[in-house]
Formats: sequence, structure tokens, C-alpha cells
Amino acid sequence: MAEDSQVVASFQKNSQEEFRFTITSFRGNEYADIRIYYENDGDFLPSRKGITISPEAWKSFRSCLDELESELKERNLLKDEEGEG
Repeated sequence: MAEDSQVVASFQKNSQEEFRFTITSFRGNEYADIRIYYENDGDFLPSRKGITISPEAWKSFRSCLDELESELKERNLLKDEEGEG
């Protein structure tokens, strides 16, 4: 999809995959992209596993992430800021 992309952040999922958070350009528009990249012969390539979000949808997406985080904390699946679970 991307004609051009800039990696903003990333973290390892496992020894062969990583999550990448990028700003991508496609057909003159820019999007936020959160995608799993996989290693192939020493290079990381984008997988189909991910989501591309328009700037217009970002606030709604972020709100849903906040709701998900609250639910994960309520179920004691995430540690809070003080490290208590």
C-alpha cells in the first residue's frame, strides 16, 4: 500500500517479528499504520497483519484503545502505573 513511510516507533513481538508504528503516504494521503513486520533473509517486510487509520478516524480509534486499556486493567490483565496488577 505505502508509497512512502516513516517509522515513528517499534517493538519486538518475538525473534522474527516486530510491531511498527508508521506514518504512510498513499495516493497523496497520509495515514497512521500499525503493522507486524516479519524477517525474511535479514530484511523486515510488512505483513498483512495490521491496521491503517486515516487522520479523521484517529480520535475514535484512540478512544477505543483507551476503553480497551481500562477493561484490561479492570480484569487485572495489565499492571497499573505503580506496577501493581
